Amino acid sequence: MAEQKERAKATPRKTATRRKATTSSKTTKKTTANTQVPKIRKEVRGLFTMLFAFVALLGMFNITSGTVVDVIAGIFKYGFGFGGIIPCLYVGYVGWRILYADEGFSFTKRGLLLSLVYLFGITVITLLLADPGQELLTTKIATQGGVIGGLLAVLLRTLLGDVGAIIVAVVLILGLLLLIYQISLRSGLHKAKEKTDVGLEIARNITEETVHQAKERYTEWKEQQAEKRRAYNQEKDERFTKSAAAEVIANAAQVSAEARAEAEVVLTTETPSQGITIESSVDSNQIKEVLVSQASHQSDERPAEEQVANMVADEDDADDELEVPPFLRGPSSYPSVVDDSAHSEAVESTAAQERYEDEAVAIDESDIEAASITKPVAPSTASLTAMHPVPTMDGTAEDTAAVAVTVGGAPKPRRIELPYRFPSLTMLSKGTVNPVTGQEVTHNVTVLEETLKSFGVTARVVNATQGPTVTRYEIEPAPGTKVSRILNLSDDLKMALAAIDIRIEAPIPGKSAVGIEVPNKNVTAVHLRDVLEAEKFQKARGGIPVGLGKDIAGEAVITDLAKMPHLLVAGSTGSGKSVCVNTLISSILFSRKPSEVQLILVDPKMVELSVYNGIPHLKVPVVTDMKKAAAVLRWAVREMEARYLAMSENGVRNISGFNERYPDKAMPLILIIIDELADLMMTAPDVEEAINRLAAKARAAGIHMVLATQRPSVNVITGTIKANVPSRISFAVATQIDSRTILDMAGAEKLLGKGDMLFNPIGASKPIRIQGAFISDEEVEELVAFVKQQGRPEYDESIVEEVEQELVEEADHDTEEQDELLERAAELVISAGQGSTSMLQRRFRIGYSRAARLIDTMEEMRIIGPANGSKPRDILMTFAAAKEKYFTK
Repeated sequence: MAEQKERAKATPRKTATRRKATTSSKTTKKTTANTQVPKIRKEVRGLFTMLFAFVALLGMFNITSGTVVDVIAGIFKYGFGFGGIIPCLYVGYVGWRILYADEGFSFTKRGLLLSLVYLFGITVITLLLADPGQELLTTKIATQGGVIGGLLAVLLRTLLGDVGAIIVAVVLILGLLLLIYQISLRSGLHKAKEKTDVGLEIARNITEETVHQAKERYTEWKEQQAEKRRAYNQEKDERFTKSAAAEVIANAAQVSAEARAEAEVVLTTETPSQGITIESSVDSNQIKEVLVSQASHQSDERPAEEQVANMVADEDDADDELEVPPFLRGPSSYPSVVDDSAHSEAVESTAAQERYEDEAVAIDESDIEAASITKPVAPSTASLTAMHPVPTMDGTAEDTAAVAVTVGGAPKPRRIELPYRFPSLTMLSKGTVNPVTGQEVTHNVTVLEETLKSFGVTARVVNATQGPTVTRYEIEPAPGTKVSRILNLSDDLKMALAAIDIRIEAPIPGKSAVGIEVPNKNVTAVHLRDVLEAEKFQKARGGIPVGLGKDIAGEAVITDLAKMPHLLVAGSTGSGKSVCVNTLISSILFSRKPSEVQLILVDPKMVELSVYNGIPHLKVPVVTDMKKAAAVLRWAVREMEARYLAMSENGVRNISGFNERYPDKAMPLILIIIDELADLMMTAPDVEEAINRLAAKARAAGIHMVLATQRPSVNVITGTIKANVPSRISFAVATQIDSRTILDMAGAEKLLGKGDMLFNPIGASKPIRIQGAFISDEEVEELVAFVKQQGRPEYDESIVEEVEQELVEEADHDTEEQDELLERAAELVISAGQGSTSMLQRRFRIGYSRAARLIDTMEEMRIIGPANGSKPRDILMTFAAAKEKYFTK
């Protein structure tokens, strides 16, 4: 009985439980249905909105007609006139947004400004097409600006008149467009003026240089002509002696009768000045002279009067001693008198001119009047077959014609310095902007506020600043809220936002707000051209201005390396360090001449900076050998001391004061860029001292350094280097310890890589987040090729000689006699991690003196450090590096 009662009691309970489950499932279904109904309604609403716009378009283009179509199309056609298609398309777009993205019409500042631009646009259309008083005519309203455009046109014409209304409307449109797209007319006009000034300056320089070159060429030609006249002496020339000329005349007398008869021709010429024709008969003696003249003057272009004068001279002159003109030479078939045809022609023309001036013969006017033309005289090659070759210069010691052209040796080519032209930014590509959508910002704001509220932190987002890579949300906590509570929620916020990583800046310097930096879904690449086109870079004067990138607000970050005064660049592999170094060098090439800034590039990798070999800014070729790098840094120390000495003697405190006082002795700024500091310090440990000295003192001497490394450890970035290099850039690193090593604070481990950096300049309380500028390898090669065309590098020979001398001395030191146990002792000490005399005595079973000498030798070689009391000596070099430097023959 008891069991039956218990069963009876249990049965109703199960029934009640089932009822409750059924009720809850029904409630859930109702809730789901209730939530789905509004969504479907919105989709239907969006669909009908699109249908409304589609029907309006059909009516506006007269594709179809009907009462409903005409009414819907008339709303847009008569309301907005010629521009009615734009609001019609916008209605269709709103319907699509309702259907697809569950977003309807929303008011924004940008949308309001664009609407105003549209309204003033249709107003301008009405003002241009409608006569005064006809703005609202029903027959024309649809083809003008509609009712709205007509009303605005009537208002503006009433207030400002016809012309004034058009001008005001156009100006308002331009002003609204400037506000929408953030375009500055002032900066545009300034840029246009600057480009025009640069173009005019280049044109003026090119014109001046062209005129200068032409003057120099003319002066050189005049000097060469003068040298020819001074160097050539006909009386000493054996080719033109009287005996040689008499021999030629004698040979000419043996001409055959046929040739002589053929040669008895009437000389014909024309006087250019008077147009008089000349005819005269010549006897046998004159024929000889004619034949000699024809044989020797085929290439001579003398005036006709002088030719006739030499042939119709008085017969009494035949009894005189015959003298051959100095321009005598045989026909082209005979050997040339002078081997160099160019020199011979120059000498002949000069000598002939002098000869004509000295032996000019007057022409009898009576003979000229009796002359008439019969036929021109042609040179007879048959009559010259019996002539002997003209004497050559085989027996002479030197060619006087050649001496006349190049007295004292070949002329030294002149090097003309062209004006230096800066490369144009057009060779770099511009970046594209991927703006953060308002929907993404709104979503992140809601998530941040709700997440903080769920953890008991009351705060609200007061501002959102969009940058190329991240967006910073400024959160204002409620009074009495600790900042540390927000900092401790970093991982929870990252999970709520589904972000790769976030960085919290608490508080933002100068604001009573906490900044939460969230990565953008669409990252905008920052190109170097976008940075260097900034007005701050274009107007930079003095120093070494460089472009780093854009900050979190999208503003270009331009800094001066001369004011840093040294820069440390560190980050993990692939974080953008090498690209940053390229942007620094490229910025210098775009803004500074070789006379203003000179570079010393140290590239242990041998591939990063070798592309810059040959640019005129280099002080020495790109250094890839670590031994040479150490020597170059030691030269830089000596150069620093020499500059300080010069400044102290002239009573100035820094290089800028020295250059202002003595512009003719101006010293350029020197920038030393070391691409991999860790490799340099490992292979050449003695460079640390030189780097420390330069970092401590070189600022006032105009010597600055950029130290880059991908190994941010305390062995590389020592305390002394950090103390003397206050300006630092940190790219993405692996751990917080590395971030503290570089920046003395955490934060770099939160960076995203690919150029995302923290820049901590001298004097800044907190680092600035920057998206580094990008320049491709092709752009670097094009830039370097252009700069190489502006001039050749003038390497400092003293640096090269000193470096080579130090390498020779170091090699001599290495070849000195060494202890046979030195290599084994170095291997033992390095493997053990410490070195002591007693350890060497025990291991090698040698005496104290020999073991102490081994320790001293290794200390001189910088394999181990100096004694440090009771502590073991530091190991300064790996055994592989020591073996390569000291024990490899």
